[in-house]
Amino acid sequence: MIEYPSIMPSAKAPREPCIAFEKYDGSNIRVKYTRNKGWHLFGSRTQMFDKGHPFLGAAVDIFYRVFENPLVDLIENEFPNEREVIAFLEFFGDLSFAGWHDPNDPTKRLVCFDIMVGHKNRKFIMPQDFVKMTENYNVIVPRVIYVGNLNDQLIADVRAGKYGVVEGVVCKGTQKTGAHRGGIWMAKIKTQ
Repeated sequence: MIEYPSIMPSAKAPREPCIAFEKYDGSNIRVKYTRNKGWHLFGSRTQMFDKGHPFLGAAVDIFYRVFENPLVDLIENEFPNEREVIAFLEFFGDLSFAGWHDPNDPTKRLVCFDIMVGHKNRKFIMPQDFVKMTENYNVIVPRVIYVGNLNDQLIADVRAGKYGVVEGVVCKGTQKTGAHRGGIWMAKIKTQ
């Protein structure tokens, strides 16, 4: 299963139209869907896992309880001819720290931050479409912080904490590009 691409720092990002989403401090989770098997493979950024994993296993039950049906509805209605989809989510809780998740933390949750469709020609859903589709199908996603051009003022404001985010934001370009994996450029801006 494909891993989520690295996200460039804001200094290297193009100064182009984007949507900035809140960035959470947790573990990157990927879940693979195929028409034949449904949602059946779970992985972190670097390894596959199942519900028996000591820190990440709780994400499996949360995914099936909260995301399985809304994401299947989204796929069947918006991408009826795609046979493979990978959902990317952040797994975190109030007691999570540096990739460790307290097994007894009742606040653990998932937020879907990206969806990649396709088997051979994989592409991310464009961020503006991602926002509309996930809203239509009640999929929990990160808060949209900003819509407009990535610029030095946005970077300074995020770093200074003016948007009320703890970790920072991820900016995603709103125009397709073949230069970046998945067809979209992405840049992160962290708070100080």
